[in-house]
Amino acid sequence: MIYLKKIRILSFAGLMIFHLSLNAAPFESCPSKAFLMQQQVAKLYGVNLVTGNYSLLSDDLGTTGKINAIGFNFHDNYLYGWGYEWGTLVRIGSDYQATPITLLYNPGVNFYVGDIALNENSYYFYKKGASYGLYKVSLDVQSDDYMQVIKVIDGQALSLTIFDFAFHPTNNLLYTVDRDGQLYQINVTSGVATALANVGEQGTFGAVYFDIDGYLYISRNSDGYVFIIDVADSNPQATFFAYGPSASQNDGARCALAPIVDESVAATTDYGDAPDSYGTTLFSNGARHSVSDNYLGTSITTEHNAKVYPKTDEDDGIIFLTPLLAGSDSLIQVQVTGAGYLNIWADWDRDGQFTADEKLISDKYMADTTEVILVNTPLTALNGFTWTRARFTTVAAVVASGGVSDGEVEDYRVLVTNPGNSQIQDTPYYLAFEDSWPEQGDYDMNDVVILQNSSLLLTDTYAVKQIEFQGEVKALGASYHNGFAIQLDNILASNVDTSLVRFEINGVLQESSAIEEGTQYLVINITDDLRNHIQLSQDCLYYRTESNCSNSSLMTFSVTVPFITAIALEQFPQAPYNPFIFAQEGTYHGDLFFHPGRGLEIHLKNKKPTSKADDSLFGLADDRTQVSGENTYQTSKGLPWALAINPGSQEEWQHPSEMVDILHAYPDFQKFIESNGNKATSWFAQSNAVNSKLY
Repeated sequence: MIYLKKIRILSFAGLMIFHLSLNAAPFESCPSKAFLMQQQVAKLYGVNLVTGNYSLLSDDLGTTGKINAIGFNFHDNYLYGWGYEWGTLVRIGSDYQATPITLLYNPGVNFYVGDIALNENSYYFYKKGASYGLYKVSLDVQSDDYMQVIKVIDGQALSLTIFDFAFHPTNNLLYTVDRDGQLYQINVTSGVATALANVGEQGTFGAVYFDIDGYLYISRNSDGYVFIIDVADSNPQATFFAYGPSASQNDGARCALAPIVDESVAATTDYGDAPDSYGTTLFSNGARHSVSDNYLGTSITTEHNAKVYPKTDEDDGIIFLTPLLAGSDSLIQVQVTGAGYLNIWADWDRDGQFTADEKLISDKYMADTTEVILVNTPLTALNGFTWTRARFTTVAAVVASGGVSDGEVEDYRVLVTNPGNSQIQDTPYYLAFEDSWPEQGDYDMNDVVILQNSSLLLTDTYAVKQIEFQGEVKALGASYHNGFAIQLDNILASNVDTSLVRFEINGVLQESSAIEEGTQYLVINITDDLRNHIQLSQDCLYYRTESNCSNSSLMTFSVTVPFITAIALEQFPQAPYNPFIFAQEGTYHGDLFFHPGRGLEIHLKNKKPTSKADDSLFGLADDRTQVSGENTYQTSKGLPWALAINPGSQEEWQHPSEMVDILHAYPDFQKFIESNGNKATSWFAQSNAVNSKLY
């Protein structure tokens, strides 16, 4: 029910219009929050532009249709917009009820672009099309043209594909951004639009706002991203500002005379405290979060704006358990309350910025937990103090700056030590195994094919402080279940810093240790069964050895092994080191023995077996191993059961097809073996192969 307090009768050319002074009170003040109208049946939200946090103000505005083209009128502290149910202007007060207003010369169509001027009490609205254009209507009850629609300019002269516009707080000009990212300035007196610049972002910008300092904010419907634009800049560009709400139908309004932060009310935002070059204060579009139930550590601080170093917050979410050493892994402890995604950056080059390639952790999901996480400090990290930033929020894929609707940001000053390390990248090798040992079998050398890369991290005295292996399974032509491991001959496992070993398969950090226990020398065990990591296509028995069985499922691995005491380079074994396959426990591996298990190892020719190898298997069938004479894993003719092939300038080495003897696929291999490697040294080149016999 509408209660009338006062009725005023106006006359325009004999037409009577009734103005109703309604009992709905205006908003108390010019609010710092923005208003956002959404949905087919209008709902009104309040938006904190600082963080993008929004809350429902009313889901019942007294209409069954949309309300669009809204603007906040600081002259009377009411919201005005276009009510689609009535096809006219509506006014909304603090009771959030829309009241339709009768307009003289109503254009008779609905509008979704509108705002209210600040130097005059008038509502401006726009529709593209030759029959329409830019209109104004006075909201000043004392004006002679009160509630009379006046066309400023027609749609032929002003033709823009826009979805909202906003008045600048001081110059009485309208600003808008079209769907192609073109920023326009509109003179509402003449209707002339001036193209200022392309701001670098495209989309439907359905909500456009100004703040008292003359910064323009545009919100994109599709993803809710809010961008800030300095319209006074010689080349205005849109800078990401906050993650806001997305919607297919979006319209915004805000009192342009209000500051972006209202310091008269309690602070509800968390900021970081790194130097402002990192994007810390609001002025620098710093990282900031609305206070919520998810945060780092056990507590969260709030402020109206950031305190930058040397002033600091009492952050408690991250503990650096081990030093940050260039080229090495370190341990950090992270505690979170609530659920969300963790992202951490570190300024490794100390240039005062966090860049995308300086991320330690990306979108790690955590919920009410404390975890110890392994992070890597790159070899190029500069020596000295630098800054890290952690952000925890329900929003995925956040960047290092800008506003977020929940969570917390914490900045930490840390010390990076770089003692002048250097890195040696080893030659990549194709490792090819025939798993019929000690029988020669079909000798197709494709039962296990792995591309192995390795690198050494050296101290300034050329001692090895860390080794890293990376590999990819190229083929599995075996029906047997084979594990894969690498022995570092004469290197003791007790010299490994096991707490900093990083082990990943297919990019997933493994909980199990890669360091095998109970061996004389260091053995890095990648897997007990390679077949567990390969998904075979239907009707395929093997992986990439049969025609039409290429299979998209692959296995990759990486393992980083740091040493407690660095090892002199001249005492360290050389690539390809001592890779080997072994039989999985409890599985069939030929008729010569029953379930030989871990003791059945197949190494490169003349390489040492591990201390776990079953020496009773040597000399069986075709094997002529003489461990005491260091002649191992070869037949009486010197044929090996494993190969390490450096493809050189070739992009890759092609292994034989299933059941094709490598001596037939690569005829020069026989000559290479008979000459003890002195002849036919490029036997493995594709130009020396019978290509029809290759996979």
